Amino acid sequence: MKKIIFITFALFWTASACRDPFNSSLNSPGTIFLKEKVKNIENFETAFLNECSNLKAQGFMAYSLHRDLYDPHVIILILKCSDLEKGLMFTRSPAFLETMYFRAGANIPTFWYGLDVTDRKFDNQSHMSGGIVIARNEVRSYKYWKTCFDQESGGKHNHPGRKYKNSNYCHYWLPGNPEVAIVTHDASDVTKAPVFMTSDALDCVMEATGVVGIEIWYGFNLEQGIL
Repeated sequence: MKKIIFITFALFWTASACRDPFNSSLNSPGTIFLKEKVKNIENFETAFLNECSNLKAQGFMAYSLHRDLYDPHVIILILKCSDLEKGLMFTRSPAFLETMYFRAGANIPTFWYGLDVTDRKFDNQSHMSGGIVIARNEVRSYKYWKTCFDQESGGKHNHPGRKYKNSNYCHYWLPGNPEVAIVTHDASDVTKAPVFMTSDALDCVMEATGVVGIEIWYGFNLEQGIL
């Protein structure tokens, strides 16, 4: 039964990738965000580290791992790649899914991705403090949204009511209707981020910048590295 589910899932992703109207524009540097529930984070990390040479061969350049704020068994994996389309095909391939998820005891991941605009800087850190906020915004006009985003506090986003230190803003773009803008930032205390990110004041800002839908992931930083 598990084998049948796996094959069905692989075929679904392959068909989805072929139907994606934006694939032809994705042969540029980009970032993939994966979120999944795992039985054991240490086993998942071991499986991932064993895949690093394969990831590097496929054009991946760096990664970071984060533990979900709400569920200690959910992990967020960020992968930076030189060719987003190629990276998506590899991370959706049967071989990668079998090794990373089924054998490592993880569920089927949720994929977010976007072309690098202001991309995240990575270095080798086996232990990291703080956390990360990843917001996937659906916007009416990326050009208008980005103008507003860049102008907000000179790009520092020092909104009143934020009770943690925010830094290292990065964002990623995906064409479509609506377009997608994924924004990440570091949070000195990620436990305080949800109250601010879902506040009425920030909702008003989002509406004014043309955001028509938003989903947010929050994670504690674990490690990051250069491949």
